[in-house]
Amino acid sequence: MKKTVLAGVGIGVAAFAVSDVVNREMSPIGETISRFVNTGAGWLVPLGLVALALGAAALTVAVARTRTSRAGTWLLGVWSLGLLLAAIFPADPPGWWDDPSVSESVHGFSAWAAFAAFTAAAVVLTRAWPRDGLLTGATVALVSGMILFVVTLVDVMVSRSLPPVVGLTERIAIAAALGWMALAAVRLPRTGR
Repeated sequence: MKKTVLAGVGIGVAAFAVSDVVNREMSPIGETISRFVNTGAGWLVPLGLVALALGAAALTVAVARTRTSRAGTWLLGVWSLGLLLAAIFPADPPGWWDDPSVSESVHGFSAWAAFAAFTAAAVVLTRAWPRDGLLTGATVALVSGMILFVVTLVDVMVSRSLPPVVGLTERIAIAAALGWMALAAVRLPRTGR
C-alpha cells in the first residue's frame, strides 16, 4: 500500500507541476490548479487528481488495517472520493463565480468536502497514532496552509481586497496535504490498538 500512496502522490505532484510550467495561459500564483483544466494541456489536472484519489484510497485501506481510528479512516475515504469527483467534474474557466455550471458546482463542493475531510483526518490520525514529532509538524503545516488558502479563496470570491494569490496558497495547502500523505504512508503504525 505504501508504494501505491507514494506513486499517487508522485504522479499528482508531477502532473500539477508540468501543468503549471506548460500552461502559460494562466498564472499559478493567481489561479487554482483546477482552473488549469481549461488550458491547452488541461488533461494534466484530472490525471493528477485521479492519481491522488488512488493514492488516497490506498492510504485509506492501510489506515483501516491499523484499526486505530474509524473516524480517520472514514475521513480519508471522503478525501479520496472528493478527489475523484473533482477529477470527473472539471472547474469552469476563471472568473465565473457568479454563474457556475453544474460541473463547477459539483467540482467545488467535492473539492471542499475533500479538503475539509482530509484536514480533519490528519488531525484525528495524528492524535490517534503514537507520538511522532515529524507527523505533528506536518499536521500543523497542513492546518496552517488550509487556513491561508480558505482566507484567500473567500477573498477572491467575495471582496477581492487581497492580492490575487489564491493559486499560490492552494498550492501551499496541497503541498502540505501531499507531504502529510507521503509521511503517513511511510510512518503508518503496523498494528492497531
